[in-house]
Amino acid sequence: MLPTPHHPLVISHRTNAGDAPENTLLGIARAIEDGCDVVEVDVRATHDGVLVLMHDETLERTTGDPRAVLEITYDELRALRCGTPQGYPPQPVPTLAEAYAAILAPDGTPRIRLEVDFPTRGIEAEVVALVRLLHAEPYTLFTPSTEAEVRLMQEQCPEVPVYFDITHDPLPPDRMARLISLAASLGVPAINPTFRALTTETVVFAHNLGLEVACWTVNAPEDLARVLALGVDAVTTDYPRRLLALLEARGGPPSGAR
Repeated sequence: MLPTPHHPLVISHRTNAGDAPENTLLGIARAIEDGCDVVEVDVRATHDGVLVLMHDETLERTTGDPRAVLEITYDELRALRCGTPQGYPPQPVPTLAEAYAAILAPDGTPRIRLEVDFPTRGIEAEVVALVRLLHAEPYTLFTPSTEAEVRLMQEQCPEVPVYFDITHDPLPPDRMARLISLAASLGVPAINPTFRALTTETVVFAHNLGLEVACWTVNAPEDLARVLALGVDAVTTDYPRRLLALLEARGGPPSGAR
């Protein structure tokens, strides 16, 4: 049984990118230790079809290898290590299956939810197959960013909630209203735009349509305070400890309850 969630949900971005190497098992462990509700990972496929955690198209920024993820086999990838500016030892690139194993307690129950993001398309069926194989539907979350992707994930895995990433940029109020209305018509439980696109009016409009409001990626203390004041329902951040401290200060559930 997952612990009682915070409100808003605390979503640790790229496993725990501000305090640990991004998209690593160490980052997942830190997100769990911090008391987050959800840990977000980015998934790509290697040349031989293994699903691995990696945000960028190439391995240059994280491992120093200039090749694209799609150009390298999993055996080749296993020899690489992610650099760790936070001072940790270099970390391997994990598979999505390893990420799911890492969130389970010794008795097999999940300690945190896993948000699966797709920086590239075309691997949705493989991800869904793994989710079904692991019976991980109850603790998985998808965040597609187009109507077509939303419909695809709803068709392939209707048991998993979809948080619709409706925009990466601030938009005029009428455009935001149309996208929020589209999300409501698709039957998703929540929208998940950049926090810079949110105003009091857009949050109220979404709530009035029965949608929850998530947002990303909120790091600065003043921005975290602003989105909390807007009444959002989930916040993605590289620095979950900052958000947890704000929630605790205002009387939310204790961050160490896990």
